[in-house]
Amino acid sequence: MLKVNGITKKFGELQALNNVSFEVGKGECLGIIGPNGAGKTTLFSVISGFLRPDKGDVRFKGISVVGKKPSYLAKMGLVRTFQLIKVFKNMSVGENLLVANSNNPDFEKEILKLIGLWDKKEMIAGNLSQGELRRLSIGMALATKPKVLLLDEPFSGLSVKEAENLSNIIKQLEKDGITQIIIEHKLKELFGVADRVLVLNFGRVIFEGFARDAVRDEKVIEAYFGQKHAKG
Repeated sequence: MLKVNGITKKFGELQALNNVSFEVGKGECLGIIGPNGAGKTTLFSVISGFLRPDKGDVRFKGISVVGKKPSYLAKMGLVRTFQLIKVFKNMSVGENLLVANSNNPDFEKEILKLIGLWDKKEMIAGNLSQGELRRLSIGMALATKPKVLLLDEPFSGLSVKEAENLSNIIKQLEKDGITQIIIEHKLKELFGVADRVLVLNFGRVIFEGFARDAVRDEKVIEAYFGQKHAKG
């Protein structure tokens, strides 16, 4: 479904990404982790068209999409959410979905039930809790009918119950065949939904495989957990 091949990106002297490659298949959920500054958000920005790589290629459904605008990619089915929640807080929950896709209003009930906001469709979005806002932002992304969904720290700021609700949504999307790639710092929540994890450090892939193996990998422990402990 998505193939990233040899992506390299520099900002001046800073090597943000260095020859990053991976593939993710239809209906798979891939987690991306790593220390702060590892290149995770830069990688998302390249994949979603917000940044152009210096080298390498991104292929979506077999087609190179490097240089394509985010709006074009969204129409193709490659959609990204952001760590900072972006919804229209002065509009109702239902109106937010219509903004995301006014051409097909019939999806409203289906999506709102999936994200657990059907009973709040008339509520002004600004009155929702943090977790509900997060779910609404994902619902807006789903309204565009994505084939690949990039989620940037979706568990950030959520309570335990809100995180459980979101995990259930992510698992349902996987069952529905939607490919998901998730950047997340909350490892417990991520490992509960991801089929595989990719670990970045200083812009390089240092591990790719099952979550249970990542936590035992010496490079991951040194780069990710070691840095975390060093800060503490």
